[in-house]
Amino acid sequence: MSYQSDVLEQPQVLHQLIHTYQHHTVWSLLSEYPQRSILLTGMGASYNALYPAWFYLNQQGKTALHLETSTLIHYLPTLLERPSLIVAASQSGESIELQKLVAQIEAQRHQSSQPPVLISVTNSPQNTLADHSDVALPTAAGPEVGIATKTYTSSMLVLHFIARALAGQLYPQDFEYGDEIASQAQTFLQKRQTDISKAFNVLKASTYISIIGRGPALATANNAALMLKEGVRIPAEGYSGGQFRHGPREMIAPQIGSIVLTSPDTTLGINQRLAADIVEYGGPVVCIGQPTIGTTHIPLPEIEDIFLHPLLEILPIQRLVAQLADQQNMTPGEFRWSGKVVDQE
Repeated sequence: MSYQSDVLEQPQVLHQLIHTYQHHTVWSLLSEYPQRSILLTGMGASYNALYPAWFYLNQQGKTALHLETSTLIHYLPTLLERPSLIVAASQSGESIELQKLVAQIEAQRHQSSQPPVLISVTNSPQNTLADHSDVALPTAAGPEVGIATKTYTSSMLVLHFIARALAGQLYPQDFEYGDEIASQAQTFLQKRQTDISKAFNVLKASTYISIIGRGPALATANNAALMLKEGVRIPAEGYSGGQFRHGPREMIAPQIGSIVLTSPDTTLGINQRLAADIVEYGGPVVCIGQPTIGTTHIPLPEIEDIFLHPLLEILPIQRLVAQLADQQNMTPGEFRWSGKVVDQE
Protein backbone atom coordinates (compact mmCIF):
# COMPACT_ATOMS: atom_id res chain seq x y z
CA MET A 1 0.00 0.00 0.00
CA SER A 2 1.41 3.39 -1.03
CA TYR A 3 0.39 6.88 -2.09
CA GLN A 4 0.83 5.93 -5.75
CA SER A 5 -1.29 2.81 -5.41
CA ASP A 6 -4.04 4.85 -3.74
CA VAL A 7 -4.03 7.22 -6.72
CA LEU A 8 -4.20 4.38 -9.24
CA GLU A 9 -7.00 2.60 -7.35
CA GLN A 10 -9.41 5.51 -7.76
CA PRO A 11 -11.17 4.35 -10.95
CA GLN A 12 -11.84 0.95 -9.39
CA VAL A 13 -13.17 2.58 -6.21
CA LEU A 14 -15.47 4.84 -8.23
CA HIS A 15 -16.78 1.94 -10.33
CA GLN A 16 -17.51 -0.03 -7.15
CA LEU A 17 -19.23 2.98 -5.63
CA ILE A 18 -21.57 3.21 -8.62
CA HIS A 19 -22.33 -0.50 -8.33
CA THR A 20 -23.12 -0.14 -4.62
CA TYR A 21 -25.41 2.87 -4.83
CA GLN A 22 -26.95 2.75 -8.29
CA HIS A 23 -30.15 1.05 -7.15
CA HIS A 24 -30.03 2.00 -3.47
CA THR A 25 -33.30 2.90 -1.75
CA VAL A 26 -31.68 5.84 0.06
CA TRP A 27 -32.11 8.15 -2.92
CA SER A 28 -35.89 8.07 -2.85
CA LEU A 29 -35.71 8.70 0.91
CA LEU A 30 -33.57 11.81 0.43
CA SER A 31 -35.77 13.17 -2.34
CA GLU A 32 -38.79 12.98 -0.03
CA TYR A 33 -37.30 14.88 2.92
CA PRO A 34 -39.44 17.90 3.88
CA GLN A 35 -38.10 21.33 3.04
CA ARG A 36 -35.35 22.20 5.51
CA SER A 37 -32.34 24.47 5.45
CA ILE A 38 -29.30 22.57 4.17
CA LEU A 39 -25.90 22.81 5.80
CA LEU A 40 -22.77 21.17 4.36
CA THR A 41 -19.85 20.72 6.73
CA GLY A 42 -16.46 19.06 7.04
CA MET A 43 -12.78 19.74 7.57
CA GLY A 44 -9.69 19.51 5.37
CA ALA A 45 -10.12 17.59 2.12
CA SER A 46 -13.65 16.60 3.13
CA TYR A 47 -14.60 20.28 3.36
CA ASN A 48 -13.18 20.86 -0.12
CA ALA A 49 -15.06 17.86 -1.52
CA LEU A 50 -18.33 19.55 -0.51
CA TYR A 51 -17.79 22.58 -2.79
CA PRO A 52 -19.39 21.19 -5.99
CA ALA A 53 -22.45 19.93 -4.08
CA TRP A 54 -22.84 23.37 -2.49
CA PHE A 55 -22.67 25.09 -5.89
CA TYR A 56 -25.11 22.61 -7.40
CA LEU A 57 -27.73 22.91 -4.64
CA ASN A 58 -27.74 26.69 -4.77
CA GLN A 59 -27.91 26.68 -8.56
CA GLN A 60 -30.98 24.47 -8.28
CA GLY A 61 -32.68 26.90 -5.90
CA LYS A 62 -31.87 24.93 -2.74
CA THR A 63 -30.21 27.46 -0.46
CA ALA A 64 -27.32 25.74 1.29
CA LEU A 65 -24.55 26.85 3.63
CA HIS A 66 -21.00 25.50 3.40
CA LEU A 67 -19.18 25.78 6.72
CA GLU A 68 -16.06 24.38 8.32
CA THR A 69 -17.17 22.19 11.20
CA SER A 70 -14.87 24.12 13.56
CA THR A 71 -16.71 27.34 12.71
CA LEU A 72 -20.11 25.69 13.03
CA ILE A 73 -19.58 24.18 16.49
CA HIS A 74 -17.84 27.18 18.06
CA TYR A 75 -19.36 30.26 16.42
CA LEU A 76 -22.64 29.19 14.83
CA PRO A 77 -24.08 26.40 17.01
CA THR A 78 -27.48 28.12 16.92
CA LEU A 79 -27.80 26.84 13.33
CA LEU A 80 -28.20 23.39 14.86
CA GLU A 81 -31.27 24.55 16.77
CA ARG A 82 -33.25 24.98 13.55
CA PRO A 83 -35.01 22.24 11.58
CA SER A 84 -32.11 21.59 9.22
CA LEU A 85 -30.55 18.92 7.09
CA ILE A 86 -26.84 18.54 7.76
CA VAL A 87 -24.56 16.78 5.29
CA ALA A 88 -21.27 16.03 7.07
CA ALA A 89 -18.25 14.59 5.26
CA SER A 90 -15.26 13.08 7.03
CA GLN A 91 -12.81 10.44 5.82
CA SER A 92 -12.48 8.89 9.27
CA GLY A 93 -15.66 10.08 10.96
CA GLU A 94 -13.50 10.52 14.06
CA SER A 95 -11.93 14.00 13.75
CA ILE A 96 -12.31 15.98 16.95
CA GLU A 97 -14.53 18.63 15.34
CA LEU A 98 -16.91 16.01 13.95
CA GLN A 99 -17.11 14.30 17.33
CA LYS A 100 -18.11 17.61 18.91
CA LEU A 101 -20.67 18.20 16.15
CA VAL A 102 -22.21 14.80 16.89
CA ALA A 103 -22.42 15.68 20.59
CA GLN A 104 -24.21 18.95 19.81
CA ILE A 105 -26.66 17.22 17.48
CA GLU A 106 -27.34 14.55 20.11
CA ALA A 107 -28.14 17.32 22.58
CA GLN A 108 -30.66 18.77 20.11
CA ARG A 109 -32.23 15.34 19.69
CA HIS A 110 -33.01 15.36 23.40
CA GLN A 111 -34.13 18.99 23.55
CA SER A 112 -35.95 19.71 20.29
CA SER A 113 -39.03 18.27 18.63
CA GLN A 114 -37.39 18.97 15.25
CA PRO A 115 -33.68 18.19 15.64
CA PRO A 116 -31.34 18.33 12.66
CA VAL A 117 -31.33 15.40 10.25
CA LEU A 118 -27.74 14.18 9.87
CA ILE A 119 -26.47 12.63 6.63
CA SER A 120 -22.86 11.47 6.70
CA VAL A 121 -20.29 10.47 4.10
CA THR A 122 -17.32 8.59 5.57
CA ASN A 123 -14.89 5.95 4.36
CA SER A 124 -15.97 3.08 6.61
CA PRO A 125 -19.49 2.32 7.87
CA GLN A 126 -18.46 2.17 11.53
CA ASN A 127 -17.24 5.36 13.18
CA THR A 128 -18.59 8.03 15.51
CA LEU A 129 -20.10 10.17 12.76
CA ALA A 130 -21.73 7.30 10.86
CA ASP A 131 -23.01 5.65 14.04
CA HIS A 132 -24.92 8.80 15.02
CA SER A 133 -26.26 9.64 11.55
CA ASP A 134 -29.83 9.35 10.35
CA VAL A 135 -28.43 8.35 6.96
CA ALA A 136 -24.87 7.03 6.62
CA LEU A 137 -23.34 6.59 3.16
CA PRO A 138 -19.87 5.01 3.38
CA THR A 139 -17.59 5.17 0.35
CA ALA A 140 -15.71 1.94 1.20
CA ALA A 141 -12.59 3.31 -0.51
CA GLY A 142 -10.37 1.17 1.70
CA PRO A 143 -7.23 2.00 3.71
CA GLU A 144 -5.39 5.07 2.49
CA VAL A 145 -1.83 6.29 2.95
CA GLY A 146 -1.66 9.79 4.38
CA ILE A 147 -3.01 12.39 1.96
CA ALA A 148 -6.63 12.02 0.87
CA THR A 149 -6.81 10.77 -2.72
CA LYS A 150 -9.33 7.98 -3.27
CA THR A 151 -11.36 9.01 -0.21
CA TYR A 152 -11.54 12.53 -1.64
CA THR A 153 -12.80 11.57 -5.10
CA SER A 154 -15.17 8.88 -3.82
CA SER A 155 -16.65 11.29 -1.27
CA MET A 156 -17.14 13.92 -3.96
CA LEU A 157 -19.05 11.47 -6.15
CA VAL A 158 -21.38 10.38 -3.33
CA LEU A 159 -21.92 14.02 -2.35
CA HIS A 160 -22.86 14.78 -5.95
CA PHE A 161 -25.53 12.10 -5.85
CA ILE A 162 -26.78 13.40 -2.48
CA ALA A 163 -27.08 16.94 -3.85
CA ARG A 164 -28.98 15.75 -6.90
CA ALA A 165 -31.31 13.66 -4.76
CA LEU A 166 -32.03 16.57 -2.41
CA ALA A 167 -32.82 18.73 -5.45
CA GLY A 168 -35.08 16.03 -6.89
CA GLN A 169 -32.79 15.75 -9.92
CA LEU A 170 -31.13 12.32 -9.51
CA TYR A 171 -31.81 9.97 -12.42
CA PRO A 172 -30.50 6.53 -13.50
CA GLN A 173 -28.37 8.11 -16.22
CA ASP A 174 -26.45 10.05 -13.55
CA PHE A 175 -24.98 6.78 -12.30
CA GLU A 176 -24.15 5.72 -15.85
CA TYR A 177 -22.44 9.07 -16.34
CA GLY A 178 -20.48 8.61 -13.11
CA ASP A 179 -19.36 5.19 -14.31
CA GLU A 180 -18.18 6.74 -17.57
CA ILE A 181 -16.15 9.34 -15.68
CA ALA A 182 -14.50 6.55 -13.66
CA SER A 183 -13.42 4.97 -16.96
CA GLN A 184 -12.10 8.33 -18.17
CA ALA A 185 -10.11 8.63 -14.95
CA GLN A 186 -8.58 5.22 -15.64
CA THR A 187 -7.53 6.31 -19.13
CA PHE A 188 -6.04 9.55 -17.86
CA LEU A 189 -3.99 7.87 -15.13
CA GLN A 190 -2.62 5.36 -17.64
CA LYS A 191 -1.77 7.68 -20.52
CA ARG A 192 -0.99 11.22 -19.38
CA GLN A 193 2.30 10.85 -17.50
CA THR A 194 4.20 12.74 -20.21
CA ASP A 195 1.96 15.77 -19.68
CA ILE A 196 2.49 15.54 -15.91
CA SER A 197 6.27 15.50 -16.42
CA LYS A 198 6.08 18.64 -18.56
CA ALA A 199 4.10 20.38 -15.84
CA PHE A 200 6.65 19.23 -13.26
CA ASN A 201 9.46 20.82 -15.27
CA VAL A 202 7.58 24.13 -15.31
CA LEU A 203 6.90 24.16 -11.56
CA LYS A 204 9.85 22.29 -10.02
CA ALA A 205 11.77 25.47 -9.12
CA SER A 206 8.75 27.26 -7.64
CA THR A 207 8.96 28.39 -4.03
CA TYR A 208 5.21 29.04 -3.88
CA ILE A 209 2.35 27.80 -6.04
CA SER A 210 -1.03 29.46 -6.65
CA ILE A 211 -3.88 27.26 -7.85
CA ILE A 212 -6.62 29.29 -9.48
CA GLY A 213 -10.15 28.30 -10.46
CA ARG A 214 -13.75 29.45 -10.49
CA GLY A 215 -17.09 27.88 -9.61
CA PRO A 216 -16.92 24.15 -8.79
CA ALA A 217 -13.21 24.19 -9.68
CA LEU A 218 -12.61 25.98 -6.37
CA ALA A 219 -12.79 22.51 -4.84
CA THR A 220 -9.74 21.55 -6.89
CA ALA A 221 -7.93 24.83 -6.26
CA ASN A 222 -8.25 24.52 -2.49
CA ASN A 223 -7.59 20.80 -2.32
CA ALA A 224 -4.57 21.06 -4.61
CA ALA A 225 -3.10 23.65 -2.26
CA LEU A 226 -3.77 21.37 0.69
CA MET A 227 -2.08 18.44 -1.06
CA LEU A 228 1.00 20.49 -1.96
CA LYS A 229 1.33 21.66 1.65
CA GLU A 230 0.80 18.16 3.07
CA GLY A 231 2.69 16.14 0.49
CA VAL A 232 5.51 18.43 -0.65
CA ARG A 233 5.58 20.91 2.28
CA ILE A 234 5.64 23.82 -0.13
CA PRO A 235 3.63 27.01 0.45
CA ALA A 236 0.57 26.92 -1.81
CA GLU A 237 -2.83 28.58 -1.88
CA GLY A 238 -6.07 28.13 -3.75
CA TYR A 239 -7.71 31.24 -5.19
CA SER A 240 -10.81 32.12 -7.13
CA GLY A 241 -9.86 33.76 -10.40
CA GLY A 242 -11.61 36.96 -9.41
CA GLN A 243 -9.89 37.24 -6.04
CA PHE A 244 -6.49 36.53 -7.60
CA ARG A 245 -6.77 39.70 -9.67
CA HIS A 246 -7.64 41.71 -6.55
CA GLY A 247 -4.15 41.80 -5.07
CA PRO A 248 -2.47 38.35 -5.17
CA ARG A 249 -1.32 38.80 -8.78
CA GLU A 250 1.25 41.27 -7.42
CA MET A 251 3.18 38.17 -6.28
CA ILE A 252 3.78 36.98 -9.85
CA ALA A 253 7.47 36.34 -10.44
CA PRO A 254 9.66 33.65 -12.06
CA GLN A 255 9.84 31.69 -8.78
CA ILE A 256 6.07 31.87 -8.14
CA GLY A 257 4.30 29.06 -9.99
CA SER A 258 0.64 29.09 -11.00
CA ILE A 259 -1.79 26.34 -11.93
CA VAL A 260 -4.89 27.68 -13.68
CA LEU A 261 -7.93 25.41 -13.90
CA THR A 262 -9.38 26.07 -17.33
CA SER A 263 -12.64 24.20 -16.89
CA PRO A 264 -14.95 24.14 -19.94
CA ASP A 265 -17.68 26.30 -18.43
CA THR A 266 -18.99 29.86 -18.63
CA THR A 267 -15.78 31.43 -17.26
CA LEU A 268 -13.34 29.54 -19.49
CA GLY A 269 -12.38 32.62 -21.49
CA ILE A 270 -11.77 34.65 -18.34
CA ASN A 271 -9.54 31.94 -16.89
CA GLN A 272 -7.57 31.60 -20.11
CA ARG A 273 -7.01 35.36 -20.22
CA LEU A 274 -5.74 35.28 -16.63
CA ALA A 275 -3.32 32.46 -17.48
CA ALA A 276 -2.03 34.44 -20.48
CA ASP A 277 -1.59 37.53 -18.30
CA ILE A 278 0.48 35.57 -15.75
CA VAL A 279 2.76 34.42 -18.57
CA GLU A 280 3.08 38.01 -19.79
CA TYR A 281 4.03 39.12 -16.26
CA GLY A 282 6.82 36.52 -16.19
CA GLY A 283 5.27 33.77 -14.08
CA PRO A 284 5.43 30.03 -14.92
CA VAL A 285 1.95 28.63 -15.63
CA VAL A 286 0.37 25.21 -16.07
CA CYS A 287 -3.21 24.98 -17.32
CA ILE A 288 -5.34 21.95 -16.46
CA GLY A 289 -8.32 21.52 -18.76
CA GLN A 290 -8.51 23.61 -21.91
CA PRO A 291 -5.31 24.97 -23.53
CA THR A 292 -4.08 28.55 -23.29
CA ILE A 293 -1.49 29.96 -25.70
CA GLY A 294 1.93 30.24 -24.09
CA THR A 295 1.29 27.84 -21.22
CA THR A 296 2.05 24.20 -20.52
CA HIS A 297 -1.22 22.31 -20.79
CA ILE A 298 -2.55 19.10 -19.22
CA PRO A 299 -5.66 18.10 -21.22
CA LEU A 300 -8.61 16.43 -19.53
CA PRO A 301 -11.54 14.55 -21.06
CA GLU A 302 -14.40 16.93 -21.78
CA ILE A 303 -17.50 16.19 -19.73
CA GLU A 304 -20.83 17.99 -19.77
CA ASP A 305 -21.47 18.19 -16.03
CA ILE A 306 -19.22 20.93 -14.61
CA PHE A 307 -20.05 19.75 -11.09
CA LEU A 308 -18.19 16.49 -11.75
CA HIS A 309 -15.24 18.10 -13.52
CA PRO A 310 -13.33 18.42 -10.21
CA LEU A 311 -13.22 14.60 -10.07
CA LEU A 312 -10.91 14.67 -13.08
CA GLU A 313 -9.13 17.96 -12.32
CA ILE A 314 -7.57 16.63 -9.12
CA LEU A 315 -5.93 13.63 -10.84
CA PRO A 316 -3.02 15.54 -12.46
CA ILE A 317 -2.48 17.36 -9.16
CA GLN A 318 -2.15 14.02 -7.38
CA ARG A 319 0.47 12.83 -9.88
CA LEU A 320 2.28 16.17 -9.79
CA VAL A 321 2.51 16.02 -5.99
CA ALA A 322 4.24 12.65 -6.29
CA GLN A 323 6.88 14.03 -8.69
CA LEU A 324 7.52 17.18 -6.67
CA ALA A 325 7.87 15.11 -3.49
CA ASP A 326 10.23 12.68 -5.19
CA GLN A 327 12.42 15.61 -6.25
CA GLN A 328 12.91 16.37 -2.54
CA ASN A 329 13.32 12.71 -1.53
CA MET A 330 10.02 12.84 0.30
CA THR A 331 7.15 10.36 0.47
CA PRO A 332 3.71 11.98 0.12
CA GLY A 333 1.56 11.09 3.07
CA GLU A 334 4.27 10.81 5.71
CA PHE A 335 3.10 13.35 8.27
CA ARG A 336 5.49 15.01 10.71
CA TRP A 337 3.22 17.03 12.98
CA SER A 338 -0.23 15.58 12.46
CA GLY A 339 -1.83 12.33 11.36
CA LYS A 340 -4.59 10.88 9.26
CA VAL A 341 -7.11 11.66 12.01
CA VAL A 342 -6.91 15.05 13.74
CA ASP A 343 -7.61 14.46 17.43
CA GLN A 344 -7.09 17.92 18.91
CA GLU A 345 -8.20 21.44 18.05
